[in-house]
Amino acid sequence: MQSNNSLTIGCIIDAKEDISFINTIKCVIQRLREELKEDFPEFAWSFQLIQRKDFPVSSPLDPIELLEFGSGLKLEYGLDFMLVFTSLPLQARYNQVVNAVPSNMLETAVITLARILENREEHIYRAAIGLCKHTLGHLWGLEHTEDSVMKPLNLWTNEVNLSWREEEKKHILSYLQKIADPRLEETSLAKLSKFRFYLHVIKHEGISILRDILLCRSWLMMLLLGKFTAATAVSIIFLFLSAEAWEMGAAIRSDWVDVILAAVLIGATLSLYFGQNLHKVAYSDRIMEQAVRSKLVLFGTLLIGMFSFWLNLFVISLIIIYFLPHKVLLGWAGIHPPLPIFHFAKIMATFGIMASALGGNLEEEKDLKAVLFYTEET
Repeated sequence: MQSNNSLTIGCIIDAKEDISFINTIKCVIQRLREELKEDFPEFAWSFQLIQRKDFPVSSPLDPIELLEFGSGLKLEYGLDFMLVFTSLPLQARYNQVVNAVPSNMLETAVITLARILENREEHIYRAAIGLCKHTLGHLWGLEHTEDSVMKPLNLWTNEVNLSWREEEKKHILSYLQKIADPRLEETSLAKLSKFRFYLHVIKHEGISILRDILLCRSWLMMLLLGKFTAATAVSIIFLFLSAEAWEMGAAIRSDWVDVILAAVLIGATLSLYFGQNLHKVAYSDRIMEQAVRSKLVLFGTLLIGMFSFWLNLFVISLIIIYFLPHKVLLGWAGIHPPLPIFHFAKIMATFGIMASALGGNLEEEKDLKAVLFYTEET
């Protein structure tokens, strides 16, 4: 980013793409820039078209590879946002058809025009611009609505609504004003130590980072990661049938449970963060606000996801303990009635999180990244 109120969006395409597709992208970029200038004249908009010979190749193209590829180049070129365009289909993980995959966390999106190119030539540009504006809306924190360009569509055609609602524009304007401010590495803070730089990023972007963490819907982890959930479920079953687990639960004082829980949650999060190579995401040779922000959002999303998982395990454990014969459980724990069901539910859920860290590391790295990176599959 060059100056205040200047926003630069990078657009990556494969250098081996057909010349007609490259010309289509150039036209789409020009028209998209005009749309954004009209919607948000407060900013100086610029687009940078980047043709790369090292574009990832797979069939179908994996959005995870393209997101990481685009995010790395966004940092390398010092851009604000990155759009990765392709004429080939994208691999779907949650939907039957994928037109775009935005990642608010990485400030990067992957867009395929494979289906849009099937439209009549004069209809291609409006459909493509609609898809681009929809995708950028997600990068800027918008949710779906039915009466604007944020309406979700499986097939993007010439009939798409290209407008954002007024309240959506206000939200985007507020979001972009923070982005348009000089990055911390462009100020005197660039000379700070790495630790203090992180603290300044948290101070400067704390609310925005928290919003993005919540936007990532980390609670979906337990619904979308089979090995992660299965390892936890099996461990919980054995724990409930083991007298040793109840004895240990009785031996742990209630006032220590919260300390142990915090340590287990952080430890499990670190195990997944480093075990799945998530610390290598948004890598930069020099310390940059965008890279630090992405790492904080990623770690925070994973931590909230683990806490959400623990909360679900706590409720499930509470229900199971309530219905199990209390005489048997009291005998296993070696304590007198009444049975402290809340205490034991917290213990069982905490043990379950330790198992989930192992289960999470059994997951395919790309599947875990998809859960964490994707804002949605459009």
